Amino acid sequence: MKKQILLFVLLLTFCVPGQARNIWDDFSSNVTRDNVRAFTKDLGGLIGSGTYTTGRVLGWGGFQIGPRGTMLFRMSKGKNDTTHTALGERSDVGAVYYPWLQADIGMPFRLDGFIRASSYQGMTIAGGGLRWGITSPNEMLGSLQPMLVLSAHSASARDFSATHYNASLVLSMKFKYFVPYIGGGVDYTTLHINQALLAPELAGSSEYAATARATAGLNFKLPSYLDLSLAANYAYYGLGAEASISVRF
Repeated sequence: MKKQILLFVLLLTFCVPGQARNIWDDFSSNVTRDNVRAFTKDLGGLIGSGTYTTGRVLGWGGFQIGPRGTMLFRMSKGKNDTTHTALGERSDVGAVYYPWLQADIGMPFRLDGFIRASSYQGMTIAGGGLRWGITSPNEMLGSLQPMLVLSAHSASARDFSATHYNASLVLSMKFKYFVPYIGGGVDYTTLHINQALLAPELAGSSEYAATARATAGLNFKLPSYLDLSLAANYAYYGLGAEASISVRF
């Protein structure tokens, strides 16, 4: 048991990059009317990623907990093809990463509940949701599992806050050592702007945006009750990635 705990702690350490700068504190100095909508869509896609990593419901009595991370490789351009994003020049900002700790529990009627939270680089997010297996779970090889996922989140940073809602449809197929899954859905985000130095007229206003997001991934069952999931997603920002390592019973 000690070896399992040590392995889990090491994996958690490696899942979180060593960046220290609070990138979300750069919002007030860079947000403008030209880039605020693109930022809202990017934020929604980042928050909505990683809500499903197994492609299947846990089942009654199941439990899963572990770290996961989501990443977008490059922020979206704003209006008039501007490369000045709400966090700074697109090339200077580079990839944007956000880690989570998520806990899932299996409930009756093919339902899973989950909660997730994190505070990283100047932004705190908390939320959760439900996953529903549309058909009865089947562990036979080659069996398909369609699943509906609903989630809601609240985010807070120094210069803005946001609410986020997502609905996704997921389909997975059971194989002996792994489960491939694909999913698609919509992220709806409301951004509340507290402070905007470059565009003072934006202070106190809100931006609303909906964006589609598609995900394709693989979930692997490892020894010692460990699960590893790796996935790519595509949203308004272009290509993104997701990863998780968790203990599953």
